[in-house]
Amino acid sequence: MESLHLHIAPVFSAYHPTERIGEMRLQQHQVETLDAVRDPDVDVVINVAMTGDGKSIAGYLPSIREQQRAVVMYPTNELIRDQYGALLRYQQDLNLRLPRFDTMYGDKITQYMRESETEKRLDAVRRMLQRNGLLLTNPDIIHLIMSYQYGWDFLRKELPTRLGSNFDYFLFDEFHVFAVPQVISVVNMMNVLGVTYHDKPSERKKFVFLSATPSKLFDSLLERSGLRIRKIEGRYSSSDGNGTHRRILHGCDVALHEISQEATTETWVREHIEELHRFFLNHHGPKAAILVSSPATARRLVRMLKDHFEPLGITVGENSGLTPDAERQASLQKHILVGTSTVDIGIDFHINLLIFEAFNAGNFLQRFGRLGRHDGFPTYQAHALVPRFVLERLATTFATEHELERERFNEAIREAFPTEQEFAGYTKIWGKVQAAHVLIELEKQKGRDENRAFSQALTEQYDRVYGTSEKPAMHRAQKTYWRLSKQRPEVLQELLSFRGQSPLECGVWDTTVKDLHPDGHLLTYDLFFLLAHTGFEVVEEEEFLREVRRRGLEEKDFRGKLLYLKVFEYVAERQGLVLGLPINFIEYAQALHQVQVLNCFAVREPRPVWLDRVNKKLKQLKLVCIISDMKRTEMKQRLHLGAVFPVYRLRDSFEHEYSIAFGQEALLLDSILAFRKPKGDASIMA
Repeated sequence: MESLHLHIAPVFSAYHPTERIGEMRLQQHQVETLDAVRDPDVDVVINVAMTGDGKSIAGYLPSIREQQRAVVMYPTNELIRDQYGALLRYQQDLNLRLPRFDTMYGDKITQYMRESETEKRLDAVRRMLQRNGLLLTNPDIIHLIMSYQYGWDFLRKELPTRLGSNFDYFLFDEFHVFAVPQVISVVNMMNVLGVTYHDKPSERKKFVFLSATPSKLFDSLLERSGLRIRKIEGRYSSSDGNGTHRRILHGCDVALHEISQEATTETWVREHIEELHRFFLNHHGPKAAILVSSPATARRLVRMLKDHFEPLGITVGENSGLTPDAERQASLQKHILVGTSTVDIGIDFHINLLIFEAFNAGNFLQRFGRLGRHDGFPTYQAHALVPRFVLERLATTFATEHELERERFNEAIREAFPTEQEFAGYTKIWGKVQAAHVLIELEKQKGRDENRAFSQALTEQYDRVYGTSEKPAMHRAQKTYWRLSKQRPEVLQELLSFRGQSPLECGVWDTTVKDLHPDGHLLTYDLFFLLAHTGFEVVEEEEFLREVRRRGLEEKDFRGKLLYLKVFEYVAERQGLVLGLPINFIEYAQALHQVQVLNCFAVREPRPVWLDRVNKKLKQLKLVCIISDMKRTEMKQRLHLGAVFPVYRLRDSFEHEYSIAFGQEALLLDSILAFRKPKGDASIMA
């Protein structure tokens, strides 16, 4: 169908009547956030103000105003670095007195270790926890610490205590990007801290979430935990109200276009490249961003756009999981930035033209919110590429309207996209087992009366969250935990990781970036992605590690990977990936629709030159998975899994086709395939 063209009005956010930081007036929602953190009757503060409305300042206000100490968690290391830079600017521009602050993630911890030749990784973490009043990190590390998985012996016990005693509140930014397993991990952590400080009112920890509207599951778990919640919203208008409001988003024109397997984002950009060129010719100092889902798509778009624009003096940058860190930073200064989720989650960049694809409402609003945040441009334009049915629904909704308030447009977007699977059953099946791990670790520490009392109190708390007064959950959950630890430890490892294990991670020598790196770029990436999107050759581990050492990189980051591949191209079209298993599932139908640990996987399609080397390694792996007799497309549609949920095609020994998911996604699917599960346990292999 034809494109839909709309104009979205500017957005102004209400100032607080009196509060300021230096010369900067504070927004109403920022002051309300600080008041909520101060309130002794509030445990959890959820700020759902609009993108661009200063939620970060709201989260930092307790530290700015009262020197409170905080652990601040971001979903990507890119965002950690970006917000560290923002803190430096706040400190200088607003003449702020902040607690000492630093970042803590993999590379930074390694840097601290190198500065002290005798310091171990755990000692570096302990030192960073102790010396900083604001610590910008990721929830992965905090999850490991609070679930007694970071370190060994006494340090595994000490770090959670140190984390609780050293900080006053815990701040989670962009929390809406996390899925059910991560939500449960965070709620479990909150309950540990809640029980720890239950009888110490003056030391009780606060939790602040800066997020789009949180999920129903999150709200439910907080309510069952007995935590006292206050939600903070922004107050908006389409005018400045005679100085009572600040403009946070400029008005913009948005055109919505159809995207499909036949009409991809790459196709659309190629067909409209002259229009993009005219935008740069007709406007003074324009900046553009193109946001896509796949890093392979981003890489191909960068090549195409560089060929067209760089001879004209228009620069193009890439920001994806395949991009070296230095180039990611440089990409923010280019005329055209091509990026993926590494840049569209929270990163602030100055643009007045945005082209983006979106397959769900949250993704659409996250990306659309990047546009119009900065002054200095004469016009702001967006091109959104969405599925046909979404475009049709929006065309019906706005049949007679072309000028819209931003909040009305956002609500229409939420209604136009289908509701994706929320995996509510995961909590009852697997969430309580995640919680059981903490209780079992505490059991190992028993000896003093206070440990026993704390363990009992936490058990009762988790029973409130995961069970009922008539049917407590944790005794049975601990039995399940012990059974898994003995029979299927791979499932337990997957369950206890924050974002899932990476058994398919390969060392990658990417030679396609020779214009930036004559010798190529070294990184790690998922095998299945590489099979579908690249041409490569297999290299020996020692050859790869020699190159790692030559470049002075951290060798431990590349050791022990499944394979080492030298990538020489990103193919023009995604290659269909089909896996195989030497099993006749007609005979083993009882094993369908439940979590398994299987080996002997092989790649059937595509068939690269190096397939034998690939399959030799792949067959040795034991992988957590779930298999369904529903075809891949049918499964994704019937179960509302969403376009980017990773489900793969699988053929058995008789060439019958099935669907398969791995890792954390297998555990999620297990929670909604209960109605199709066989009775009893019919595992094929374990």
